Amino acid sequence: MAITIKDVAQKAGVSVATVSRVVNQKDIHKVGVKTQQRIERILKELGYYPNTMARGLKTRKTYNIGVVFFWYEKPSLSDFYLTRVLDGIISFISEKRYNILMNTFSRQIQNEGVYANFVNSGLVDGVLAIAPPVESRFYQDLKQGSLPYVLVNYQVNDPNVCFVDCLNTQGMIDVVDHLLSLDHKRIGFIAGDVNYSKNALDRFNAFKYILKKRGLAFHEEHVYFGNWTEQAGAKAVEVFWKTKNPPTALIGSTDMMAIGAIRQLRKQGLRVPQDVAVVGFDDISNDSTLTTVHQPAYDIGYEAAKMLWNQIEKRPLEYTHRFFPTKLVVRESCGYYLKNSQEQKS
Repeated sequence: MAITIKDVAQKAGVSVATVSRVVNQKDIHKVGVKTQQRIERILKELGYYPNTMARGLKTRKTYNIGVVFFWYEKPSLSDFYLTRVLDGIISFISEKRYNILMNTFSRQIQNEGVYANFVNSGLVDGVLAIAPPVESRFYQDLKQGSLPYVLVNYQVNDPNVCFVDCLNTQGMIDVVDHLLSLDHKRIGFIAGDVNYSKNALDRFNAFKYILKKRGLAFHEEHVYFGNWTEQAGAKAVEVFWKTKNPPTALIGSTDMMAIGAIRQLRKQGLRVPQDVAVVGFDDISNDSTLTTVHQPAYDIGYEAAKMLWNQIEKRPLEYTHRFFPTKLVVRESCGYYLKNSQEQKS
């Protein structure tokens, strides 16, 4: 026999309305913290599961969140950054007893109706769009629709559009300044596809900006545009080392491209960091020697889900734009510790 809210209320010694507030996470401020914790414990003990369909009929909600991400060449959930963002989203959404419907889209889709059909399907109460392509038709469909939405890793100059991102520009400034402090003047940049990714474009623009700010020349031959893979990083090294004066340091717009560059450098007989310094971005790899820029992917996902839920529940928003700080994580691949040890010996 199914456990009901009435059963839970009776065991907890509270009213059905109080249990309902906890179950539906509505007017929860009217329930004391200790009472809420007791009810949640009893819900778990009794194995109570809310009837989502019944809730939906009463509230006219689906209690589903649409999570959309876009794949560049082939669909994959193996990307560590994406999985960390999803971890944050799932953590918050599960707290509120919502469900997640995931959908993936290729940038190759020509039929614009595919996006609109999903946005207007009535299957979800709101949408989290993870890193939509630059000038994405999907984003335009969201703007024209009636569903609440939040963009993840995609900034727009509109105070009414909700988005969550990291401080890409500051992260890139920190990387370049760090390499300059290690006496590097020729810095190569392995960029993502700036025509597709807003993050790739932001990081590339930040790289050019800080070079100019520090009085360094920007050399087009020391920039390679790739697809975020190790293969792209390896190809960048091949291209750079055909130039007259190859870089003494490389920055990968992602960790995977930086790792690919390191492998290719070693294949060509070059040492990292003795001959070439290498830095990545995102802090997602398992390489414990890679200097990189950390961004809190889990927190970004959690905050985006929270921002969307507040819209769905018609709660006041503290802000529509949320930026998370980045942090330079110095390890072996940039040569910092090598230089310090040499200076100490001398």
